[in-house]
Amino acid sequence: MALAYTFGGGMAMEAPGRALYDSFPAIRDWFAQVAEWTGISPDRILTEDFTAAFHSGDVSAHPDLRFVAEARQAAYSIGIADVLADRGIRPDIIGGSSLGFQIGATIAGAIDRREFFEYLRHATSSPLHPEGEPPQGIAVCVVPHDEGVEGFIGGRAGVDLACEIGQFIDGRNGMYMFSGYVDALRELAAEKPAGLVNVVTVLGGGHSPLQQFRHDWIAPHVAGMTFTDPAVPLVSGLSDRKLTTAGEVRADLLANSITTTRMAHVIRGLEREGTQLALVLGVSSGAGMFVFPFQVFPVVAPADFEAVGSAVYEAGIPLGAR
Repeated sequence: MALAYTFGGGMAMEAPGRALYDSFPAIRDWFAQVAEWTGISPDRILTEDFTAAFHSGDVSAHPDLRFVAEARQAAYSIGIADVLADRGIRPDIIGGSSLGFQIGATIAGAIDRREFFEYLRHATSSPLHPEGEPPQGIAVCVVPHDEGVEGFIGGRAGVDLACEIGQFIDGRNGMYMFSGYVDALRELAAEKPAGLVNVVTVLGGGHSPLQQFRHDWIAPHVAGMTFTDPAVPLVSGLSDRKLTTAGEVRADLLANSITTTRMAHVIRGLEREGTQLALVLGVSSGAGMFVFPFQVFPVVAPADFEAVGSAVYEAGIPLGAR
């Protein structure tokens, strides 16, 4: 029986509040370290809210917005892992999609923590689209199973499947992210019932062949990073294979920007390794919304730390073996 940590993609646009920070000295110390490396104060991580910009309809965002939102997501997830480790709780395997995979690789020791935040700064400073080309964006979509992804974007120029986020527990719908040219995404939204397609233009695109320019932007930086074999096996959203070497982690980090990522890959990989319980660390839309073949337990608030030990015990996972 295995205990997994799992992380979704995306970034933390909303201000998460002070509850975890005020409750755990380990998180306060960690945020101070993040502030030293990045120049992002703990107060910004805790209180700055980007949701207005997220829904603004603008076709560009200051790189600082993207950097702070991604660094916040990473800082919270890594800090939660540190608190769990202090309590003797460590994973047998880690799975994540997109930014979640990168965070998981850092927790697994495959990427140095400081180098990871330096990578985030570089990656989020890239242009949102090549000069002279139309702006790109993403669309988060609820896709009915009887229509499927092909019913949304089959044959549509300028739109790609970027991410399979999850299958809703209602058994009728899935959540997906599409990436492409803003005008094409807005046309798609206009053709579908209200609320099914939500276009976000402020962050650019992702996980699409149209993002080759971003791949080329980060490639020289990634080439200069130090990767080590992960102390804990990893599963990324790019395939359901188990990653155990530094080279495999590097390859998936580099391919992430131009390749469709799927939580189904993560779930299959974790299930194959005998996952009985997955702790969902930090901000994630997955716990409680989507279908998993094993128990999932979110760890996002101080009270969750009191209950997580019982969840591990009830799942029959022996902590002493770690």
